[in-house]
Amino acid sequence: MHTVIISGPPGSGKGTQAKMIADHLGFVHISTGDILRQEIEAGTELGKLAQARIDDGNFVPDNIAMEMINGFIRNNKHLKGMVLDGFPRTKAQCIAFDDLIDKVEIESNLCISIDVHESELKNRLLQRKEHSNRPDDYSLAIIEHRLNLYKERTKPVTDYYLEKGNCKLVNGHGSVETVFEGIKQRLPKY
Repeated sequence: MHTVIISGPPGSGKGTQAKMIADHLGFVHISTGDILRQEIEAGTELGKLAQARIDDGNFVPDNIAMEMINGFIRNNKHLKGMVLDGFPRTKAQCIAFDDLIDKVEIESNLCISIDVHESELKNRLLQRKEHSNRPDDYSLAIIEHRLNLYKERTKPVTDYYLEKGNCKLVNGHGSVETVFEGIKQRLPKY
């Protein structure tokens, strides 16, 4: 199995690009945010635990994120590959994911980091609220909190993979198709 991690700040287009990459490569798209929102809608224990944190623009604890990914990988070892959207979100999750990769014999792990200026991110997120049903898109204060949280906790994910030599940076400005072309140029042949 191969993995592609999509990293970038809120509003950078990670979810859209992750779906396109998964389709392009024949991989499965895994969105931890979507999984958690489904759990919230279903009223599960995990959903109840996650709801307040997500609604306020915060992350779920590392152990919950790892539990979700670990379970998915162990139950789907036959897959060609997966595109991870929203995971890992902290350096601790990167380290734990590396340990998991070693145990389940994942062949390759690549991080694609999408870079977009902060003013553009705010505009995108405020526009997204018009057609999304996400409480974390409705308030500029929550959006700014999410961007600060990204800088403090998730930007180190990109730095971690850059240091390891398995991260490719992509300019996230331009049309969805332009960004995707930039990503495709950085993907290895699987």
